Amino acid sequence: MGKSKLNLLFFTFLLFVFACRKEVIEINSVADFEQYLQDEMKDQHIPAMSVLIFEQDQILYEGYLGKSNLAQNKDLTANDLFLLASVSKTVTATALLQLYDQGAFQLDDKINDYLSFAVHVPNHSTDITFRMLLTHTSAIADGSALDDQYYYGMDSPVALSSFMQDYLVPGGQFYDAKENFYDFEPGSAHEYSNEGNALIAVLVEEISGMNFNAYCKQHIFTPMGMTNSFWRLDEINQTIAQPYDYSGGKNHSIEHYTFTDYPNGGLRSNVGDMFKFLSSFTQNGFHNGYQLLEPGTVTAMITPQIPNLDPEVGLHMFLMDAENNLWGHDGGEQGVATIMAFNPGTKVGALIFTNQGEADLTEILSQSYQFGLKL
Repeated sequence: MGKSKLNLLFFTFLLFVFACRKEVIEINSVADFEQYLQDEMKDQHIPAMSVLIFEQDQILYEGYLGKSNLAQNKDLTANDLFLLASVSKTVTATALLQLYDQGAFQLDDKINDYLSFAVHVPNHSTDITFRMLLTHTSAIADGSALDDQYYYGMDSPVALSSFMQDYLVPGGQFYDAKENFYDFEPGSAHEYSNEGNALIAVLVEEISGMNFNAYCKQHIFTPMGMTNSFWRLDEINQTIAQPYDYSGGKNHSIEHYTFTDYPNGGLRSNVGDMFKFLSSFTQNGFHNGYQLLEPGTVTAMITPQIPNLDPEVGLHMFLMDAENNLWGHDGGEQGVATIMAFNPGTKVGALIFTNQGEADLTEILSQSYQFGLKL
């Protein structure tokens, strides 16, 4: 092959590469950043987006863009709530780890020593520990029984603890040895588990003697000043951003809903409230004089716990962006996508909540963090 043909092929290859690459984004001002956000909302068909960037206890930027309800042409406001999806798991894990800080258990204790019902992974003898639940290595899986536990326009009438017992104990209404468990020895593999998180909430109830919702109010929401955070629909009087899914060239609204295993994704809140929560992780577990968690526990949550299985897993927090060392969590449910994370070195973090179920927020998180470093 002649050199001219090689050059032509190389030039064609370069054109292909540059066509596939996303345009390099230069963000140097609030106007640049908000234009970037508007472009992302348009490209991803996101009706509404809340963004908050912070450094320790200082808010560097907050913005509320788009419509919380398209049919009503209602602008998104700072008070409007979003369903947080799996970002909720960080609150559930924190509730359990508060009890750990009080000496109620050790991370490698067997959970069956603290439950009123026993959980065993079929065909395996290893007991599940608290650490396994917190690192998604418990071998508890998400079976199809969960599909029927969504309730639209109302809270689930099924008690969390009774559902989890029916799901995890042989003879229970929702028990399925093949669907509800992975086929690996607990602690030997990493598989994300919504029901493992729901079981964390049951452990909070059994150890504390309190209903999980009541526990969170008393030990997290009220002392942290999180007055806009709710596990139940029937406790909300303010606007909730309408969930949407995009298909067929348009956004379709989804009725507000809950699910029985709500601690793994059912929290409704806003970036203002969750800033108070997340910023405490940059301040050794403190917020406005209240110690949410001990400093060592905060460090453990963002320290790889299972490096041989997955080096990006802490205690219910994940390394979301290795290049920027951002630790946190994301979430996706019907009609919502959320993400929040922080850098433990710079103590800068960002939260992005949207009401579009297919939105990809990973790059927006990185751009928000980078912009925060310039503020």
